[in-house]
Amino acid sequence: MKPKIDSIRLGCTVAALALGIAGSTAAQQFDAPFYELEKENGATWVEEDKAIDTKLAELEARFGKKPNIIYILTDDIGYGELGVQGGGAARGMPTPNLDQLAYEGALLNGFYAEPSCTPTRVALMTGRHPVRTGLTDVIFPGNPVGLAPEEVTVAELLSDAGYATAMYGKWHLGDGEETLPHHQGFDEAFFGLYNAAPWAWNTPTERVMWNNYTDAPDFFFRAPLRGKLEGKKGEDSVEVGPLNAESYTKFEEETFERVMGFVEQNAEGDKPFFIYYASHLMSQFTSHPDWEGKSPMGTHNGDQMMEHDAYIGRLTDKLEELGIAENTLVVWMSDNGPMYDLFPESSYTALRGGKGDVLEGGVRVPAVAWWPGVIEELQTKAEMIHVTDMYTTAARVAGVMDAIPSDRIVDGIDQSSFLLNATPSRREYMFHYSGVSLGAVRVGQFKRHIGSGHGGLPGKAFFDIFKDPREEHGVMVSMLWAWVPFDDIQRMHEAMIETFPHREPYYSEMDE
Repeated sequence: MKPKIDSIRLGCTVAALALGIAGSTAAQQFDAPFYELEKENGATWVEEDKAIDTKLAELEARFGKKPNIIYILTDDIGYGELGVQGGGAARGMPTPNLDQLAYEGALLNGFYAEPSCTPTRVALMTGRHPVRTGLTDVIFPGNPVGLAPEEVTVAELLSDAGYATAMYGKWHLGDGEETLPHHQGFDEAFFGLYNAAPWAWNTPTERVMWNNYTDAPDFFFRAPLRGKLEGKKGEDSVEVGPLNAESYTKFEEETFERVMGFVEQNAEGDKPFFIYYASHLMSQFTSHPDWEGKSPMGTHNGDQMMEHDAYIGRLTDKLEELGIAENTLVVWMSDNGPMYDLFPESSYTALRGGKGDVLEGGVRVPAVAWWPGVIEELQTKAEMIHVTDMYTTAARVAGVMDAIPSDRIVDGIDQSSFLLNATPSRREYMFHYSGVSLGAVRVGQFKRHIGSGHGGLPGKAFFDIFKDPREEHGVMVSMLWAWVPFDDIQRMHEAMIETFPHREPYYSEMDE
């Protein structure tokens, strides 16, 4: 018997899709498959939304302001690395605080990011696939491309709604002044532009320390790097210190202390707050002196994981101490899979693939949602949720859904009911891009790799992620029934691009 692809009627035509869009009353413009799901589930979703709005109204009446939101994005942590997923102490790097976060909330085993740093960060900030924003690849030092001012970030949505907003950590969305966080909706920011990698080759001495490219021409290492930056909304950024191998050992600690300071400063204020804490760990080449050698794993990566875990424990303890934990949504997530180029100083996943791949190991990442008294404890969720969904979910929690721009596709789906009321996920499809090219399409439990056909046949391009999560056993004959439906959904997606074209890359004027 042919397996069933739930909910999405893939055989629908683009014309039928257009009718669905025309009949939608939502301000947000979604991607094509969403409208099919909406037609089937719309009545149920309306009731779920009413329940969420009631819950949020009760919280606002109790606390006197909208909920606080903290998004924590880590660097290059693979799926399965938390102790609660079988990693942690079993990998020589205990994660007791992250495990406790999961026990007290929801472990999101079906969470997906983009394949690499910059794409995931722009997806989180804008709720849009990176290809729509012009930021499809990792930004390297000196590259003038960056986050276009015309994009509307989640920080801008929340700031306009009266939130105090702050960004701390790894920005990685452009070097140009106008692309920096304090010009993209954040009241204040303390950040570095990249991860630690560029500093490993910036100077001759560090070049010798960290890699073997010591014979490369000097011009190869003359990247226009900036150090630690601070920014206030409406003002130019200020470089407040260097970033090099030595200062990087404590940069994460400095970043975290800024997070804690902002929490304490705003806990009793009239405004709710939004914090985007983009950790520089675990993609470094050094360890904090207090943590060096502490992990049984015996690597910088293991030391950093334990350091980061300790910070998460301190943060949740502080929220509870200040009496605001029950009015604060915390979502912890990774930006992509392991960067195996650095192995063994990298993370790991049992899934196939890593950073840069649209295989599960590159895009399926660990994530946890925590909100005491609101998110039910001891949940393990396997249903799909995507990093773009965090944009729209924040908008729902903050009560600013109507502020989501309607002149462009916003891919994020409101998952507030899924997270807060344990209803089913509203996402049954995903498009995985590799740069500007569509690399894979997921519908329900089935995934199709694009471009693997030959001789007019589709090739062994289909995978059942439930049966084959490592994507090692592609099939063709048993999935021939899915070839046309998957073609249809891809055409629907491409038709929407014709209606809402991708933004051209935005380039800043850079100093020579």
